[in-house]
Amino acid sequence: MPRVRDYPLRLKQPVRDVQAFLSSAGGLRPYALASADFEPLVPEGEGSDVLAFVNEVPAAELPPEFGAAFGEGVLAELRAWSFNGVPPYAVRVRLRDARWREDESTAAGFAWAGRRAAREAGHCIHEGVLPRPYVTRWPSARTATHPVPEYDVPGPRPSVPGRTVRDVHVRLVTSAACGVFAIATTDFEPLPADSGLLFEFAAEVPEDRLPREFADAFEHGVHHTLCASGTRRVPTAAFRVRLHDAKWHEVDSNEVVFAKAGRRAAAEALRCCAEGGAPRPVDPWPAHPRGPRV
Repeated sequence: MPRVRDYPLRLKQPVRDVQAFLSSAGGLRPYALASADFEPLVPEGEGSDVLAFVNEVPAAELPPEFGAAFGEGVLAELRAWSFNGVPPYAVRVRLRDARWREDESTAAGFAWAGRRAAREAGHCIHEGVLPRPYVTRWPSARTATHPVPEYDVPGPRPSVPGRTVRDVHVRLVTSAACGVFAIATTDFEPLPADSGLLFEFAAEVPEDRLPREFADAFEHGVHHTLCASGTRRVPTAAFRVRLHDAKWHEVDSNEVVFAKAGRRAAAEALRCCAEGGAPRPVDPWPAHPRGPRV
């Protein structure tokens, strides 16, 4: 196991095609789709920067401010893992491809996507796994000044045909000293085969009702479970997941419990696809009425 005093470490091998996707479905998030490579970087000398970002997407295909925002987000996330100001890895990040929409994309959205890409790359580095793909075919940039043609991404496809599963309700609530609290209701809708998408998350609960970090954690849990049972981290079934209701608690809610709620919701949706029927409420700790005193 590497020691902190050995930072920065050099990657043993690059991590290719790390995709980050923010869907504007639901109207509460900006649209951003990006793919980046994380490559080993050899520092030029003592005191030189061990993190670098290169935007390889032409300005005709992606506004420069969006590419710069992606770089700021990914480098900020990598620097957040530093110890005594030294990042754990010496990395060069190359933005290979990106898509945007004229009225739905923002610089803040691409910075958000950059942070997501860095977290996914970190997971791949530490666990030795492939990155989770979001698309099998990159959409054409129809809203850009110079349209970019569609192209297919080689690799496996979902193996199980999805079906619509409505109102998957998860309730993780305990009232112990260190309680947990996460309540969420989602719909799972199969994505069209010609959409090129493997996974899409639509956040329909505004941030004043559910903080963004909890919605992100729930999405991560859903995506993790769908990919965990698939081939080469490709989702078993291609779903558009709509989070349309949620509740949280100021003390007992956190990202871990909402990620667990997302995993439980995805597992129930996959069970419905395999067995048929309506979803069952997921409540591992139901409230039991207190019996009479004796």
